[in-house]
Amino acid sequence: MARIRVSRKGVTQAELAAVLTRRLGGGYEVEPDGDGRVVVRRSPLATAVVRIRDVPGATVFRVHGGGLPLYRIGTTRRVTDALRRSPEFRSV
Repeated sequence: MARIRVSRKGVTQAELAAVLTRRLGGGYEVEPDGDGRVVVRRSPLATAVVRIRDVPGATVFRVHGGGLPLYRIGTTRRVTDALRRSPEFRSV
């Protein structure tokens, strides 16, 4: 599990899904699930689930892998890198 803290408060599922779709490209299926999570699929064998949590002064994303271990590691790493490098989540 990876934990990414961004200085921007109140990030929504829709915003997170839009940013991940842009950053990851067409090889990934990104969709909010309605429970404060966004699911990213590269294939049926490789998924990552991003949970959103608001904390004072920031938002925390927790990224968990799903699927077969060999495949989920790469997907989880790509999602984590995309979140860490996203200028959209910096404070306004």
